[in-house]
Amino acid sequence: MPGAEWPMWSEKEIDALSLSYIKDVMACADEYGTFVAIALSHYLVKKVGLHPDNYPIFFRLIESGNHWVIDTLVAQSDPTKFLGTIQPNTFMLKECFRMLTVWKPGQVYPTALVIIYGLLTQCYKMPEEGYRMYPLTVSDVNNLGKHLDKSKDQMDPLNRVVLSVLDRLASLIEPQKPMPSIEIQDVALQANNIRGKFLDMTKSLNESIPDVLLERGDYTLSQVKPNVAPIVL
Repeated sequence: MPGAEWPMWSEKEIDALSLSYIKDVMACADEYGTFVAIALSHYLVKKVGLHPDNYPIFFRLIESGNHWVIDTLVAQSDPTKFLGTIQPNTFMLKECFRMLTVWKPGQVYPTALVIIYGLLTQCYKMPEEGYRMYPLTVSDVNNLGKHLDKSKDQMDPLNRVVLSVLDRLASLIEPQKPMPSIEIQDVALQANNIRGKFLDMTKSLNESIPDVLLERGDYTLSQVKPNVAPIVL
């Protein structure tokens, strides 16, 4: 219209608009979002690389749990070491346990879980130091252990790395060490309890973890494939 004035956009408003689209893409809610998220993953891995100033973006892509996005991020590398180049911190641990809590067993592509547990294995290599960084609770241990898959053996990649983390947490109590606080004892005993129930073929996980946490999902039913067909203009 004659005389109409175009709105003036500030850089802050433009950045906020751009961010809203990026968040939508990383959610992988539809085939176009997944397609772009894969392209973004390629860009980050091949051109930018993972480093201490950008790892939260990688966390968001991992949180999508999308099969194709995760495989793009990991490529041919060992998923247990994917986040190993970053010095662990409290934020990373909080994010790991948040995702483990939100996800149901079987609800997310297993490699995404292996990435998370690989980081936890590194963080709790010295269990006391890991606990000081993030004083996890018995509830955290339950959400950590619920992703074990009793239908597979201990050599399954996911089971193996979950058991490794549980073993390290259980070592918070050792005969040669002074007895820790009640909170730490509870965490160590529950980690050992879950690990033992998994390894004992006569036992089941619901003998150590509440049934409500063991309700399984199926990630294959919710995966959104990327759109690979040419866009017709």
